[in-house]
Amino acid sequence: MRFVVRCHQGGWTWQQLAAVWREADQLGYDGASLYDLLDTGLECWTALTALVATTRLVGIPLVLANPYRPPAVVAKMAATLDALSGGRVILGLGSGGAPADAARYGVAWPPAARRAAALEDAVRAMRLLWQGGGIFAGEGVRLAGASGAPPPATPGGPLVLIGGHGRRYLLRAAARVGDLCNIGIDLEETDWLAYRSLLDGYCREVGRDPASLGLTHNATVLLGHDESDYQRKLSAWAARRSIPVEEAAARLRTALAGTPDMVSERIARLKALGISWVFLIFQDLPDVAMMRLFAEQVLPRVR
Repeated sequence: MRFVVRCHQGGWTWQQLAAVWREADQLGYDGASLYDLLDTGLECWTALTALVATTRLVGIPLVLANPYRPPAVVAKMAATLDALSGGRVILGLGSGGAPADAARYGVAWPPAARRAAALEDAVRAMRLLWQGGGIFAGEGVRLAGASGAPPPATPGGPLVLIGGHGRRYLLRAAARVGDLCNIGIDLEETDWLAYRSLLDGYCREVGRDPASLGLTHNATVLLGHDESDYQRKLSAWAARRSIPVEEAAARLRTALAGTPDMVSERIARLKALGISWVFLIFQDLPDVAMMRLFAEQVLPRVR
């Protein structure tokens, strides 16, 4: 199991973002991620490139909105950064989950089924380019003998993570073209079993071994040194949201919330479900205190 610091960089300065990534690197996390919105925060891929170049972390856009950029351009972006970083890139892609963001900037927003089809074809075209290029015609992408240069460091191109929302389109796209699947936040084990069953079925529809599709988990993290420290942090978390502490505790029931022992036990259950990557949403970022505590008290127990 690998652990990634998930950064929602809206409202952060470059200095704050770079400091979080440096700290994650020094603390021994496996990677870090950025989100992709036009309306707020530093631009995802530009920042990702600079951060991957100055750390040893795996860089992951979580996720690039496929409608925002032509697939051939994204293929070249990903191949270039994969080559420059020695293979420390996972290409996170989604069909787009923020229609209001797209509308404000004049980005076309077809119905969900068409966006999912375009996402699948985008990944197929990218893989063709990473393998040297060729001819391709699909939903929203056309290649006419295109060259695949520059070659990525990873044979066949970087891993592709398909992320977003939706059982009908997102999961089917992940099963057809993804290496990793990312869906939901703080899913219960019963939810994961249901999603795994759907993914297995979608994989078999296209003759794919379900075991070849990796699962990733998004987790809210609210961690205390001990029970009293956790209760203090829980009360502060509830106050920021103007909700009772009891409601806050209920909301965090399936999160990585509590003491190091409690969080480690939850991670062990996720591992038993077959989760291979965990994206950690620390509740105090860009402050790094909780990220440090997790690295010191939880990572040694779960690795």
